[in-house]
Amino acid sequence: RGRMGKKVSKQKRQLLTIVGLCVLLLALVISFFVVTRYKDKTEKEAETNISLYTIKDADIKSFHFKNSTAELTFVKQKNKWVLSDDTKYSLDQSKVETLIDDVKEMSATANVTSDCTDLSQYGLKEPTLQVDITDNDGNKKTLTIGDESVAGEGRYVYIDDEVKKIYMIASTFTSDFETTKKELKAEAKATASPSSTPETTASGK
Repeated sequence: RGRMGKKVSKQKRQLLTIVGLCVLLLALVISFFVVTRYKDKTEKEAETNISLYTIKDADIKSFHFKNSTAELTFVKQKNKWVLSDDTKYSLDQSKVETLIDDVKEMSATANVTSDCTDLSQYGLKEPTLQVDITDNDGNKKTLTIGDESVAGEGRYVYIDDEVKKIYMIASTFTSDFETTKKELKAEAKATASPSSTPETTASGK
């Protein structure tokens, strides 16, 4: 009976060891998948948020854009944006500031290619939109935006003269720039009409 007891306890220890090893193996497998998924997720997030450049509002001296219907250049005078060729033209400052907000910080959603050989393939030979930003030191940043991708994931763009590097940016980027000089004009403030006094008629006897 003593030998049987020892045999059983030995088998029990072996079983517990096997169970323990299985639990440990399972924990390692789960940890591996969690770490792998987290790594893939962070890599994907990094790929979908590629910083292209950042310029502070205060550093922007002028900017220019050319779309299919308009070509306008804006400069700052006395903390107000004016048209370089028509400084007396009254601009809606909030609309101009919206354009500034769109271009002061650019991020790409994808790196399409680093070896482009045909700009027309991406609609960049005859771009949909071109934007130039010049800072107070005279440094210029140029955005050239082409077609929207077939899958509708975004629009193709290259920065400055780096025509080999094509990126993808949000499709909505161009919407604010689908504007004209007339549409950027400040609305005339309504002037209050002089209050009219109601006519009083003399009452009869």
